[in-house]
Amino acid sequence: MSRLSPLALLTALCVCATAFADKPAAAPRPATPQQVHQAVERSLKYLQGESTSWLNVRKCAACHHVALPLWSMIEAERQGYSVDKKFVSETADRTLGSREKMISSRILPDPKSKPDTRPGSNMGIVFVAIAGRALPSLSEGQKQSLKLIAAEIPKKQEKNGSWKSVDDRIPIHENPAIDTAWSIMAMEAGTDASKPSPERDAIAKAKAWLDGQTPTSQQTKVFKIWMALRDKKTRAELQLSLDELLALQQPDGGWRQVPEMASDAYATGQTLYVLCLAGFTADQPQIKRGIDFLIANQKPDGSWPMISRSTLGAERKPTKLLTPITCAAGSWATLSLVKLVPKPEPDVAHK
Repeated sequence: MSRLSPLALLTALCVCATAFADKPAAAPRPATPQQVHQAVERSLKYLQGESTSWLNVRKCAACHHVALPLWSMIEAERQGYSVDKKFVSETADRTLGSREKMISSRILPDPKSKPDTRPGSNMGIVFVAIAGRALPSLSEGQKQSLKLIAAEIPKKQEKNGSWKSVDDRIPIHENPAIDTAWSIMAMEAGTDASKPSPERDAIAKAKAWLDGQTPTSQQTKVFKIWMALRDKKTRAELQLSLDELLALQQPDGGWRQVPEMASDAYATGQTLYVLCLAGFTADQPQIKRGIDFLIANQKPDGSWPMISRSTLGAERKPTKLLTPITCAAGSWATLSLVKLVPKPEPDVAHK
């Protein structure tokens, strides 16, 4: 039997490694409803811990660490999951209770501070409004806060009707289309749709701009469908877009943010959430595979493994802080799981 030369052996090993690298990831094992419930409970605990730490240390109601987790907790409780009601109530009050509290949480600009002259919008106020509109009931102070936010957002609207975040964090602020969609939803939360107003004019202008944009990325395709559903478009009218989104599902059951990345919880959770809004259910094969992906890839601490695409500062250096994208991804995963797999009966909430 002839021996392979060192060069031949190295070549063979490289071929094998390439073959394995190109092999599609196998689909995970099917998850039970009980496993989904446990995954949500772990995620809620993780998100609450991260939000608490961020608020106490950073003193900032950031979209990724506060508003998105708060929204997911509110939705989880609506779907029968046990949440810390005290935390939800106190966080909602801290961020939306009054103008003074919004200034303290750095949601609204402090009139005593130097004006922020950077181009773009502070999207923190946008995401807080998104969380606020999910609350089952609003105090008078919260209602007034949503109105203040709705009046503040148009101040940074571009002439063409769009918005662009001052932070440019990817994927949360991937492009102006995403920022504009979020801004529309935030303004609608604090605007009376039955009466003419500058806010309604800003919304109409934004929708006209957004309608003219061709979605290219995974996220913009998701948001295009989401906004169409909010405008009462039927599933039949959106079938081509829905089919295109479903076709982007990967062999492992997940979706990916961009083609050069692997499937992750951010893209998968976001996609499943909007597909659920479109009428898809957990017993449909592609949705079930997406759920299975999330359950199989959750870490023991309740989070999901993520990498960051964000580049910040004038030198566009990659950020080393992973908790923002991890919290955002966990929020989207949780939102999708609780919508698709609600609990049959509400638990007794923690005191």
